[in-house]
Amino acid sequence: VSLMNASPRAPRRLFFVLTALTAATLTAAAQDAVVMKAGVTREGKITGVSGGNLRLQVQGGGSTGIPLAEIREIRMDAPPEFEAAAARLANGDAAGAVAALQTINDTYAGLPAPWAQRAAALLGDAKLAAGDREGAAAAYEKLSQTYPEATAMANLGRARLAVESGRYDQASPLLEPLLAASDQTAFPAPSEAVALCQAHLLAGRVQEAAGDRQAALASYLKASALFPFDQNAAEDAQKRADALRAEHAGLIAP
Repeated sequence: VSLMNASPRAPRRLFFVLTALTAATLTAAAQDAVVMKAGVTREGKITGVSGGNLRLQVQGGGSTGIPLAEIREIRMDAPPEFEAAAARLANGDAAGAVAALQTINDTYAGLPAPWAQRAAALLGDAKLAAGDREGAAAAYEKLSQTYPEATAMANLGRARLAVESGRYDQASPLLEPLLAASDQTAFPAPSEAVALCQAHLLAGRVQEAAGDRQAALASYLKASALFPFDQNAAEDAQKRADALRAEHAGLIAP
């Protein structure tokens, strides 16, 4: 049939067909994916974790539980509430961040995703910022239990807690693995970059407390110039470096 003889309704029908196909494609693209160790990939909406099972809402069906032990990996973007909670903490709203991060952890703790690990670590950071040191210690302990592979992240939190509590001797050994790793690269992976910045800031505080101002200055400058991947930590490090130089004329980094 030629276009000249086609029904005037044909373009409209074609439009609706294309619209439906586009909507279906976008819906499929928005779905989360669970890759099983057996090689099967299941798609749907991940709604949380409970009792050692991942909850997956299947499109057009109900919810099913998948044992975490049977999962190789998941593909799921961080929910917007995670980014909002991290922003609250960065902007000084520790109480608001604690409430939001607690909800996220109650829902997703154990999910094998980098953002879920980060949410567990940030809960400890937020509780520490809110003055709840016992809660922070418990959060870091739960992080290491839930995600054994995130030991360095948990130890960074414990080091921060030790520094804020004035227990500098306890912080140093916790920081050593991260500081050693930073010597091996100038371009850390995104998952490690923030931790390296924070580790050098904390190392500087430990060194300054011990009276080693030159080493402290070097650590602060590493946090602010070499590894400035955490804006708040980098700015704090720069302020501390400037204060050291102002108080001790002629002080230079080794």
